[in-house]
Amino acid sequence: MVNDKILSRFQDDPPTNWNEGERLIRTEPLYSADEIIALLGDSDVIRPQTKKCRNDIQALELDNEDLAGLIRNAVRGGRYRKSVWCRVSAKAIVACDDYVVIDKFWVEAVGKEMDCEMYLKFAINQNGKLLLMVSCHPST
Repeated sequence: MVNDKILSRFQDDPPTNWNEGERLIRTEPLYSADEIIALLGDSDVIRPQTKKCRNDIQALELDNEDLAGLIRNAVRGGRYRKSVWCRVSAKAIVACDDYVVIDKFWVEAVGKEMDCEMYLKFAINQNGKLLLMVSCHPST
């Protein structure tokens, strides 16, 4: 049996069956808003964990300050959806909080800023010093 390395601070009851790619942990946040906002005092604490997340961030032309703003808005006024286990590599998993937040983005096709619904999944790492970003994409 392969044991996954858990990169997040939350480590209780990791999944044994990955049929759905992510597993529900609970329906209340694993990480407090105050703790996340305190970490965001330094935007360099954010680390994308998957290739898809890195590609999405690059395609959206988001820098660390933009990501910090999205995360801050999500935990302050976004909609928390659930907490889930996410696979970030063949041998590593992360326990994430999943949020939806509305933010303004420049839409080149229409030449103006528009509200966009963004989906975010992130976790605090084992030592409590980094935010592990697993997902950052608009609704599509």
